[in-house]
Amino acid sequence: MSQAQAPSQPVHTVDDHGERVQRMFDRIAHGYDRANRWMSLGIDVRWRRRAVRRMMPVDVAPAPRVLDLCAGTMDSSVEIHRQFPQARIVAGDFATEMLERGRAKLVGDAAERITPQTMDAHALPFEAQSLDALFCAFGIRNLSDLSRATAEQARCLRPGGVLTVLEFFRPEQLVPRVMHAIYNRTVLPLIGWAVTGDRSAYTYLPRSIGQFESVESYSAMLTRHGFGDIEIERLSLGMAWVVRAVRRVGGHR
Repeated sequence: MSQAQAPSQPVHTVDDHGERVQRMFDRIAHGYDRANRWMSLGIDVRWRRRAVRRMMPVDVAPAPRVLDLCAGTMDSSVEIHRQFPQARIVAGDFATEMLERGRAKLVGDAAERITPQTMDAHALPFEAQSLDALFCAFGIRNLSDLSRATAEQARCLRPGGVLTVLEFFRPEQLVPRVMHAIYNRTVLPLIGWAVTGDRSAYTYLPRSIGQFESVESYSAMLTRHGFGDIEIERLSLGMAWVVRAVRRVGGHR
């Protein structure tokens, strides 16, 4: 892996949307974890634990090289370390304040195994085929160019490496659509505003779900970018999803 960049160094974004989202996450970093726990009643912790459980390739190395992309305050990075203590983990995010808020979680062996690093998901600072596994929780729907970022993930994963994405995909079926609509228009903005004082952030986040890909269309994109053996797991009646995909042998697109 490349040498870790200091998390305090700013990252340039690919467009205005990326810059706005970057500033938004830096603004709400101080209350982000607390808002997540309150809004999900802790379910997000169980979702993350479940997603991490099967994120490693079958032929996992003794000290696998892992990127936790859109790592935020590093909840996922710490969970990856808990389940795979020998993994070498880079926690990557373009919001420096989020990474700084997460530093307090890096205690004991986690401080040795997890390296926070500012980065842009559209231009990952890793050599081709240098990662064994790549994990991303609740981050890809905020990217400016999902296809470009997916191509980068394919470039950096070795053949046989595993991509695991935990996300709120756009609901297609009636029950999750209704559940998302009620929750996103009432609970999420009110709690997010109360905890962080930032109303605009917690009106943007529900909109981002409705404007994002469905899990089926995202899976088709993964196939186009050289992934196979795609598994889709529904969580909590379709409130969230885990998508796992294996990097196929062959050039990335």
